[in-house]
Amino acid sequence: MAKTRIRGIIYAAQLAILLAISAQIIIPLPLIPFTAQTLAVGILATISDIRLSTWAIGGYLLLGLVGLPVFAGGTAGLGVLFGPSGGYLWAFFVQAWLISLVNKKADKYLIVGNLVGAFSQLVIGAIWLKFTSQLGWQAALTAGITPFLIPAVIKAVLAALIGQLLLRRLREPLQLR
Repeated sequence: MAKTRIRGIIYAAQLAILLAISAQIIIPLPLIPFTAQTLAVGILATISDIRLSTWAIGGYLLLGLVGLPVFAGGTAGLGVLFGPSGGYLWAFFVQAWLISLVNKKADKYLIVGNLVGAFSQLVIGAIWLKFTSQLGWQAALTAGITPFLIPAVIKAVLAALIGQLLLRRLREPLQLR
């Protein structure tokens, strides 16, 4: 029992580190740079149960909260978590939950689950952006969703495909017991 619990905690820590590393992988595009962070959330939610995903995301956010430079561009702190882009980070919990929920149905829904999760993350982030930036609804949704939509679809499909390959190797999803 204790051995299984320790294994789950180690998995959560490893996945939190994966999130931290993926946040530093930046693809510079005109106007807005993209990170591999949402791809990593999709993969971890695909290969693990919801409890482990929650612990990994919570651990990642906690690392940033205490000042470790784990967020995109090496940033950290309360200003990031509660600033205009903070909603996208908090939405990782919902993204992972939705991916896990849809993926429980069958492996054939991995892409659908990742697409639903990615879109929910964008919507929550844009709503947060509206309230932290005093933007109107149209401006917040346009700025917070439109430039990220195509990359989100690409990353969601990649997360599902990579997750499916990893699940075949793992034989069962990673769990926090």
